[in-house]
Order: sequence, then C-alpha cells, then structure tokens
Amino acid sequence: MWFDVFSWLVWGLPLLSSIFVIPIARFSSKARDYFAIMITLVTTLLSFSLIFGVQLSAEEYFGSSAAWIPSFGITAGVFVDPLGVLFAVLIAFFGLIISVYSLGYMKGEKGLTRYYFFLLLFIGSMIGLVLSDNFLQMFIFWEMVGLCSYSLISFWYKRQESIQAGAKVFLMTRIGDVSLLAAIGLLYANLGSFSFRYAILNIGTIPTPTLTIIAFLVLGGAIAKSAQLPLHTWLYGAMEAPTSVSALLHSATMVKAGIYLVARFLLILGPLAYSLPMWLPSIVWIGVLTAFVGATLAFYTSDIKGVLAYSTISQLGFMMAALGTVSLHSQLGWFASLFHMMSHAFFEGLGFLLAGCIIHSIGTRDMRLMGGLRKAMPVTFILSVIMILTTSGLPPFAAFFSKGLIITSLIETGNWFQVGLIYFTAALTFAYSLRFITLIFMGKKSEFLKSLHLHESSKIMLAPAVVLGILCVVWGLIGPQIGGFMRIEEPISLVGAFLSLETLSFFTILIPTGLIIYLTYYKKSEIMTRIRNSSNIFTTILKHEYFFDDFYRKIVSGGIERFSTNLSSGNEKVINQVGTSGRGILYFSNIIKNGNEKVMNQVGTSGRSILYFSKVVQKVEVSFFSQFPKLIADFIVKSAHVIKKYIEVSLDELLGVLAHRTLHYSSKIKTVPQTSLQHYIVAALIGFILIVVLVLIAMGV
Repeated sequence: MWFDVFSWLVWGLPLLSSIFVIPIARFSSKARDYFAIMITLVTTLLSFSLIFGVQLSAEEYFGSSAAWIPSFGITAGVFVDPLGVLFAVLIAFFGLIISVYSLGYMKGEKGLTRYYFFLLLFIGSMIGLVLSDNFLQMFIFWEMVGLCSYSLISFWYKRQESIQAGAKVFLMTRIGDVSLLAAIGLLYANLGSFSFRYAILNIGTIPTPTLTIIAFLVLGGAIAKSAQLPLHTWLYGAMEAPTSVSALLHSATMVKAGIYLVARFLLILGPLAYSLPMWLPSIVWIGVLTAFVGATLAFYTSDIKGVLAYSTISQLGFMMAALGTVSLHSQLGWFASLFHMMSHAFFEGLGFLLAGCIIHSIGTRDMRLMGGLRKAMPVTFILSVIMILTTSGLPPFAAFFSKGLIITSLIETGNWFQVGLIYFTAALTFAYSLRFITLIFMGKKSEFLKSLHLHESSKIMLAPAVVLGILCVVWGLIGPQIGGFMRIEEPISLVGAFLSLETLSFFTILIPTGLIIYLTYYKKSEIMTRIRNSSNIFTTILKHEYFFDDFYRKIVSGGIERFSTNLSSGNEKVINQVGTSGRGILYFSNIIKNGNEKVMNQVGTSGRSILYFSKVVQKVEVSFFSQFPKLIADFIVKSAHVIKKYIEVSLDELLGVLAHRTLHYSSKIKTVPQTSLQHYIVAALIGFILIVVLVLIAMGV
C-alpha cells in the first residue's frame, strides 16, 4: 500500500514543488536554493524505498492507475519493476547531487529561480517517464524532458551560442519524437490500448511486418534521444549549458532515456524481439559505430567539455550495442547495458563536475591553455585520475566489470568484426582519457595559467564529486547483487571478470595505446608531434566531425533554404503578374470611366429632348384619357354578355361527354383486381406527394 503511494509521490513531488520555487524565491533566494535541495533529498529517499517494494513483491511488476480519459478508456498510472526503479533511483540521486553542486557552481548567476524551476520540473518529468504505465503518459513526460533540456541549455540566453545550441537540440530530438509518436500510434491502432500491461499480454497479435515497423520507429526515437548515429551531433552543442546541467541531463540521465526506451520495449516484446528481421543486428551496429565515432572525436577535440560530450556519445554506443545482443538463451547484454549505464553516470558525471570546477577556476574550456594544474588543484587531480581510470575500464573500477560484460555479450553473437571494433574503441577510450589528464594536469603551467591566481574549488562543489568518486570504486563490486535485483538468471562473477580472456585481450591493447599517448603528450616526441600535426585525410575527417554537421547544414538545411528561396521567387513572379494584370484592369477602368462621362453628356442632351416630348404627351393625355375609363367599362360589359352565353353552351356539352365516359370506364373498373387498384392509388398518391415536395423545394420552402 505504502509503496503504491511512494511510486506516485516520487515523481509528483518534484513536479508540484517546481511551481513553489517562484513564490519562495520572492521571499528569499537562500530559501529557494535549500528548498530545491530538500525536495531532491525527499525524492531520493522515496526512490530508494521502491527498491524494497520490488524486493518484497512476488510479482514481476506492481503499480496502480487512475482514470484519466474515461471516454477512451485511458488511465494514468505507475509501472514499478526493477528497470523503472533502477532509473528512478539514478535520476533522483543525481538530482540531489547536482542541486548541492549548484550552490557553489551557480552562485551569483542571474535567473536562478528559472534554473531551479526547470531543474525540479526535469527531475519529476524524467522519473515520471521511467515509471509510466502506458505509452501515452510516457510520451508526454518524454516531451516535458525535452522542454526542460531546451530551457536549461539556453539558460544563458544572452549568449548567441546558447540560443543556437538549444534550438539545435530541440529540432534534432524532435525527429526522434515524431518517430516514437508514430510507433505509439501504430501500437494503439493495433492493440486499442496504450497500457504496458495490455501490450505485454497482447503484443503477439500484431502482424510481424507491422511489429517490425513499430520496433524500428521506437529505435528511431531512442537514436535521437540518446545521441546515436546519425543524430548524435546535438550533444556536443548542448555543452553550451551550465556544466551542472550537462552533468545531470547530458551525461547521467536524459541521454539515457533512449537506452531505457529500448530496454523497456525489449521487455514488452519478450521472445518476439528475436523474430523481428534485422532489428537487433541494427541496434548492435548503431551502437558499435557510435562508440567508435564518439571515441575518435573525443580524442581529437581540445574542448574539455567536448571530450566528455563525445565520451558520453561513445559510452552510450556501448550500452546500445549490448542491448542488441540479447537472445532467446541469454539476457546478459540487457543487464550489461544497464549496469554500464549506472557506471557511466558515475564516472562521466564525475568528469563533468570536475570540468566545472576547472572552468570555474580558470575561466576557459580550451585544454591547450591548461597544464600543470595538479599542484594547484590536488583534490581535483586525484578525482580526475579516478575518473579516467574508470572511463578506461581498468580494474577494480566500475566500468571494468560493466565493459567486460558488454564485450562478452558481443563475443556471444559471433560477429568478430564488431568485437574487434569495440576492442579498438576501448583502446581509444584509454587514449583520450590519458590525453585528457595529461593536457590538464601534467607538465608545466601554460602562459595563460601563469597570469591567474589558481586555487582549489569550494568544498560545496568538491563534496558531490567525492561521492561520485567513491561510487566509481564501489559500484563494480556489487555487480552480482545488482544482477539479482534485476532478476538476471546468468551468474555474475567478479573473480571470473579478472581472469577472463577478454580482460587479457583488453590489457594487451592498452599497453601500446598508453605508450603512444605518453610519447605524444608527455614526452612530446618529435616523431609523434610531426604525425599529430600533419595534414591528412584522418585529421580532416575528425576536424569536420565526419562531415555530419556539414551534411545537415549544406544538404538538408541548404536544400530547405533553396526550396524556400525558389518558392519565394515564384510567389514574387505571381505577384508581379497580378500587378501587371492590375495595371491593365486600372487602364481598362479608366477607359470605361471616360466612356461613361461621354455617355452621360449625351444622356444630358437626350434628356432635354425627352422633357419637351413629355410636355406634348401630357396635353394629349389630358384630352384623351379623361374619356378612357368610360370606354373601357362599356367594352367590358358587352364582352361579359357574349362570354356568358358561350360558357353556358360549352358546359352543357362538357358535362354530357364526362357522364358518358364515366359510365363507360366504371364498367371496366369492376373487372380490375382490387389489389391492383389499391397499388395504383398508392402509387398515384406517392407520385403526388413527390411532386408536391419537388414544388416546395423549387419554391425554396
């Protein structure tokens, strides 16, 4: 009973509380800030309580619903299962972490009331998304999350870059939203219900071709929301948001919505997922290629937040690839994806918090202007080492176990090209992580830093980072317990992860990768520097970010612009033609006007002649028409006498003829069957009625 109430409060509380941020801010800005922290703390406690609800429940899921749109049989409710609770705990916990971090990072910023309003609105919407019990409710929260993302990315609305980034994110993610909405529409058209419970029981009634289309449309929604190829470019633009927003939305939570969507749809499909042609292989390929592309771009960029953004894209690719490896005999990939989703939230969220500390201290995002920060910011340096070791997947940190499970699930598919590519991507991850720490903390201070007074960030900013650093170490060690909570049948072994062939292969490729980074960025080897600075096809591709934005800008956006320009030119030509016709009409009207004036002059002359003629007629009328009524009356009287005599004779003859004919036909009617006569009379009456109706219609009655 209490768990049902908590499952509603966990998302309803932050949603409703966001409204009260504005009046509280008028009372006190400090009260506003701590109000947001208090709400996120309570929300976190409520989300953790759902863990016990899942463990105590004997069912696979539980929840409750209430009438929402009764005329269509649509309800609003909660669907509580291990998947939804895992996401709810992550979202609520990170909401608390970021609220505390914001006390230091956002201190002194204008518009903080708006900031905390959308922060609480996002937390409530995101938890509502993962706990919704039907597709329609989920989609509404999906859109609310997108609105919050746009608003928070554009928080610094006076910066042109922020406005453009917000618009780019909004437009690109709308592509996925349209795809998801189409999938939901097809599901409702085939099932007659939005409910997850109903879909689980009746999804098999949908024909396989239709279900395949629905599955790919769902994947389209996930691709856009989770920044997968080819709709991944918006995530780097989203780095124009405050770093606290980037840590919450674009690293830990919102970008995971696509992962949640595919994971949820896999549960709804059940064994049917394996029968859909090309769907699961497509998920694997999209994930593997996204992981590779993201890692290469993270290795190339010099923007500290850009490295973390592309790293996020790459790690999301790992998760997506693992989801595509599920089979009838193994759910390891499904669990590996979600386990890595939590690992990534901790180490990438930590990375963003530390990047915020660095940017807050030195005022730039360009890593080429950094270097030698380890002495000035020792705590940040230690936490950054933990972050890059976890990102690289080294033991005993969290990503070592989650990435190992992902690689194992890919090996089970038997596609060795995908396995090779994911291993190479893991090596690139280690490379850009080492490059990250070397450029920022190692070596000597840059000339830019020498002019600054460097110092460690405030405790209120470092405390949340320390918590995430601890979780980077601890999370991987509780993998078996998480597997039990998620009800995974495959055994999860920590010892096996250390001794597996995958681990040996992984370390084999890390050694040369680390050596290359050491020689290039720390020792600054002339050979490696010459190779790095050389202009070749690879650097050109990376400089243009694989030409995705160029394609969208020149082909897509340019095509639309050219179409609009041509349409505008066509409109102008039509308007010019209309203008020419208008001038012709004006000329014609002037001719008519002149003709009218001439006619009126002629009419004036004729009018004087008519006036003279009328005077003559008047005289004749007085003399003649004074006797005219008497003449007419005499004529009528004489005509009446003549007509009377004629009518009397004609009527006598007509009556005789009618009497004779009536007597003749009455004798014949006796021989006609009575039913035929009745039919005749009825037909005559119907015809008469139709005639009357037609007459009335014609008269406009």
